[in-house]
Amino acid sequence: MAVDVHRVGVVVGGLEQPSTVAASLAGSLATPRSVRAQGFRPLAYLAWAAVFLAIIVFNEHAIEQLRAGDAGIVGDENGPLENAQLVVMVPTFLLFGLAWVRGLGAVRVAGYALGMIGALAFAREIDFKSLTGGGHAGFDWLVAHGLQDGLLALLGLALVLYLFVQRRYFWSVLRLGLRWQAWPCVASFILLAAAELYFDGLSGPNAHFWEELVETNGYFLLAVAAWRHASLIGDPELDRPV
Repeated sequence: MAVDVHRVGVVVGGLEQPSTVAASLAGSLATPRSVRAQGFRPLAYLAWAAVFLAIIVFNEHAIEQLRAGDAGIVGDENGPLENAQLVVMVPTFLLFGLAWVRGLGAVRVAGYALGMIGALAFAREIDFKSLTGGGHAGFDWLVAHGLQDGLLALLGLALVLYLFVQRRYFWSVLRLGLRWQAWPCVASFILLAAAELYFDGLSGPNAHFWEELVETNGYFLLAVAAWRHASLIGDPELDRPV
């Protein structure tokens, strides 16, 4: 989801925060709002630049490994790309969870929904079989009898039930998703769908590498979307109870 850059806010730790939340995070609200926005905006731009520069560097390094003939190692199951996906999903889940806990309206509902989608992705990416054989017979039995599938089913059911209970926020959540500032979330879903529906069906020595790289970038953008969505907590227009 997205931050309205024209909405008055402050930046805390590189994030643009609504003034209602910033009171507890950034101190006094006595400073004129225009001064705060102008004073902190360069920091926000620097933070965004740093994030996207890190993504570019990561991709460049991965492609260099491909050129060096190490694509198989990088894109292997439980390889560097899959590990990067798991790592980036942790802050993604936490930021969406923060929006669910601290939000009041559509931001809260969307935070839960997107957080659960992140949890589903995390559970799907974990190779539970690689965790067996450590002397925990009960865990090994669960893995052998569909622990991952059961976990995915429970998370999916929790998501569907929650959205049904909060269905009065449907249009408000849709409004959040249709704003142009929500592009990282939309782009993330497009990349993840492409990785699953197109790249997963490719054949060739580097096919799995490209699938994992596209998927990794999808998770990177989902983390960006979580960052932007968390900054909507307390927004007087977009985060109102219905």
